[in-house]
Amino acid sequence: ATMTTTTTTTSPPPTASPSPPSASDDNNNLLHTIHLLLGSKLRVTMTDGRIARGNFVCLDRLGNIILDNVVEHRKVAHGIPPPPPPTGGADDDDDDDSTNDDGGNETNNNQRVYKKWDTERALSQAVIPGDRLAKVEIARTEWEDRVCCWTK
Repeated sequence: ATMTTTTTTTSPPPTASPSPPSASDDNNNLLHTIHLLLGSKLRVTMTDGRIARGNFVCLDRLGNIILDNVVEHRKVAHGIPPPPPPTGGADDDDDDDSTNDDGGNETNNNQRVYKKWDTERALSQAVIPGDRLAKVEIARTEWEDRVCCWTK
């Protein structure tokens, strides 16, 4: 039994209109920028107001970002129920058939009071969906250090 190896080469089909060189250059510049960002500390703001800080690991084709060593910050609102209505005692001067015509006090007394505070949690990794991204930031000094190192 003899073994034969056949090598064929095919040329790409001719294109009617070649892509403009600027589109290819833009893609190369974009990829270069993403490579510069790898491992850098990013601050990502999401559409719901949460902020995640972590090291940039990955950007997929859907625009999802993966961060490593993440700290997530968010504001939490907690509704505190209104105090119970005062109970009528023996020294209550109101008649049993009296009505409250103003209505304002009762509505105000039944509203919840909302308190807000900042929360923080640490995550080993986080995937931030691309459709939830509002803003991605890097510190100017870190960016300048990365650009300086890559251009030397």
